[in-house]
Amino acid sequence: MVSSSACLILWQSCLFRFEFEGNWKQRLVKNISACVLTAFMALATMPAKEAFSQQIVVGAWNIEWLGFADKRGKPGKDVVQSPKDLSDYIAQCKVDVLALEEIGVDENSEPFRSKPLDQVFAQLKENHNQTWQYVLFPKANYAEGTEDFIVRGQHTGLAWCTSKATMVGEPFRVPVGENETYGIKFWERGANAVKLSFGSGKSDVVFVPIHLKSNRNDVDKSDKKFTEKQRLAEVEAFVANLPSLKEQFKDDDIVILGDSNFLAPEDGSPKVLAEAGFTDLNSQDVGTTAAWGQGYSSAPFDRIFVASQQPEFAKSSQTVHKTKNGTDNEIRDYKKRFSDHYLISCVIEIGNDDD
Repeated sequence: MVSSSACLILWQSCLFRFEFEGNWKQRLVKNISACVLTAFMALATMPAKEAFSQQIVVGAWNIEWLGFADKRGKPGKDVVQSPKDLSDYIAQCKVDVLALEEIGVDENSEPFRSKPLDQVFAQLKENHNQTWQYVLFPKANYAEGTEDFIVRGQHTGLAWCTSKATMVGEPFRVPVGENETYGIKFWERGANAVKLSFGSGKSDVVFVPIHLKSNRNDVDKSDKKFTEKQRLAEVEAFVANLPSLKEQFKDDDIVILGDSNFLAPEDGSPKVLAEAGFTDLNSQDVGTTAAWGQGYSSAPFDRIFVASQQPEFAKSSQTVHKTKNGTDNEIRDYKKRFSDHYLISCVIEIGNDDD
């Protein structure tokens, strides 16, 4: 930004030069001096446009039953996903931060670790020269004797490339409760937040990976709105506890991302998040699941919600990383080797920290 004093000195030097070139010129200059000087001053005092020095690609991926291949659906049932396949896909999507869903954790690991996930990130290091870290979050408490795949399967987490981001403090579990609303677990996979820094004095962002209630209804099949009600209750509880999240990290740069299971436009949950100040980057309900064949359509489950008033997200839009040509054979192969969900991503701008 040019200072107002510099503008004044520049203008005075112009007056001095004209004074020695003739009186008529001096009079002409004096007649227009007021308006031109005003223009200089206005330009000098205009606020500087936000300077964004970096772009970060943020993604989310539901990696179908990672670590529990026997629970996967056809054609992926009993097919163990290849760490190289998964790592190459992540690298192809060029993400720097990745929210994770459906991750199986190792038995008796504390903090939670995942051998399949470790193998994926080892491949990213070996083949793509990227070093990653991750955290996995606890699920709800289960009664003794609950089946192992329920206890250890389908955890959420957050991963990041260490050359781009650093975790600030510790993860925070949003106190949304674990009561049984409508007879089933409430926020079974939890609502957890991680704050990442993208450089000293630069933007910090709080990420909340989510995996909300699925559309499977094993409780009250007579109620066609059962799962929608469950998700709505979960989202309302999260929004009610937003103040505690903001207080924890002292930050308004919040991104909620993952497998929402929202079946918009019927689902009322996106509206609740919009009223709480979040923009749905998949408001057009673009399909994010691997589906093919007559009578089947891709569901818009995977979504990224960004804080509406924060400049870092003003230009963000969601991308779904589908197969190259979208043929039935490609989609079938993807679902067999990778997942029943595609990875989604968006770009956020990183500049000077404003909160």
